[in-house]
Amino acid sequence: MRIYLDHNATAPLAPAARAAMLEAASTLGNPSSIHGDGRAARALVEDARAAVARLCGGEVDEVVFTSGGTEACALGLVGLARLARDRGRPARILIPAIDHPATLGAAEALAREGFAIAHVRVDGAGRIDLDALAADAAAGGAVIAIAAANHELGTIQDVAAIAAIARAHGWLVHLDAVQAAGKVALAPLAAAVDALAISGHKLGGPAGVGAAWLRRGLAIEPLWPGGHQERGRRPGTENLVGIAGLGAAALAADPARFVEVAARAARFEAQLVALGATIRAQAAPRIGNTVNARFAGARGDAIVMALDLAEVSASTGAACTSGSIKPSAVLLAVGEAVADARAAVRFSLGADTTDAELDRVIELLPAIVARVRRHAPT
Repeated sequence: MRIYLDHNATAPLAPAARAAMLEAASTLGNPSSIHGDGRAARALVEDARAAVARLCGGEVDEVVFTSGGTEACALGLVGLARLARDRGRPARILIPAIDHPATLGAAEALAREGFAIAHVRVDGAGRIDLDALAADAAAGGAVIAIAAANHELGTIQDVAAIAAIARAHGWLVHLDAVQAAGKVALAPLAAAVDALAISGHKLGGPAGVGAAWLRRGLAIEPLWPGGHQERGRRPGTENLVGIAGLGAAALAADPARFVEVAARAARFEAQLVALGATIRAQAAPRIGNTVNARFAGARGDAIVMALDLAEVSASTGAACTSGSIKPSAVLLAVGEAVADARAAVRFSLGADTTDAELDRVIELLPAIVARVRRHAPT
């Protein structure tokens, strides 16, 4: 049986989500139709909306369903930026270079609209330099965009402190909470920001669905025209089956379960260190499931491929950049040399990961790392 240690790429579908999706799949009706079948479909959508609102600590009218975390990030960041510009704020975005390509891509789209993009300084563990941020924010701008937890390092940002800096200088704040959802409490984070994005398949729901939480009172425009759905903020017929699965996953999400995951990951880290690995961001606050290791002189992609042959799923970083020959942009942004950045293996655990599975990985790694080093180009 395979050992799955790539939960940050996608998490297993939760039983509750699967059941909700099967129920939704047997429901005939367009949620926008006013007849009985349509009302039944609408009820499933609104039940899911209430579950996501509860996860975020918000109200149901603040939740917009999307095609995934990428679209949710785009809706939040682009929507806030355009709103701020219309209010007369300088067309300027602050974002760390370590953020996920979904948010960085939205920022690049804004650059084509004339927004200036400035990268927030981070330290070697990926933590935002608050003093540098305050200095940058004092110059004025539209939106500060950050990730609650980094997808490769697991580093958790001080969202409250960042938001306080933003407020002091009139900025809006967008939060990518895709990796944080289900692992940490979202309500205190949402309370500090203006928009927040989550993705279904990162917290036990299906792929292809996500949600943006948009603070009530902000007139966020849709990314494109075409329909009245989602209170006019996201046109297109709702993905009923996916939304039902996301709602069930949101309802079942329990950050308390990740206390055990964190303890298991800490034990695994100690075993990796005993094998000679360096753990990135080890002293920083992190989501408890993410372990990013470096074995000096051994390329991470080669280790990942060898682990795959041994029935272990791990990664070198974000799934959306897999196949790229470039080293991790996150690791380069925190100051790593190219050779070190290429020597990255990310293990991301789930609530169902066992000590026995991790022990098996520890058994496999010494021979794999030695073989990769022997075949490393000189």
